Amino acid sequence: MPISDEEYNQTKAKLTKRSKTFLTWGGLVLIAAITMIVLSFVFSDFGPNIALMIPAFFMLFIGIVLCMISLQLWYATKVDKITGYMSKATGDSAKYTTEKVTDGFATGLERHGMSLGGKETIKVKCRNCGYLESEDAEFCSKCGQSI
Repeated sequence: MPISDEEYNQTKAKLTKRSKTFLTWGGLVLIAAITMIVLSFVFSDFGPNIALMIPAFFMLFIGIVLCMISLQLWYATKVDKITGYMSKATGDSAKYTTEKVTDGFATGLERHGMSLGGKETIKVKCRNCGYLESEDAEFCSKCGQSI
């Protein structure tokens, strides 16, 4: 069932607020990541001192991880917008498609004496061509002979 315009607007407002939060945190994490990467290069420039190389390596590693987290937060803001649009834009067409598929299954089952509702339809066989026809038919819908 499609949502009303009021529900859509409320959901959109919530998603916009969440997107802004994700974008803010993503920016802060990105600043921290860049700071860590810059510091790792600063520490590694002090020469072959192993005591400074180990912290520099860990700072670089943490900076890269923070960059990945920042990208994930940025991606989350885009996913909210895409999901919101898709749910509104495709909801009616998905409902229509589902109804048509269900109708098609029902028609196919009825041709073979079955139904979705659990009731069995009684069919009689045409003496001329062997086509299964409903019991109340007077003529075969395939060959036209009387049943």
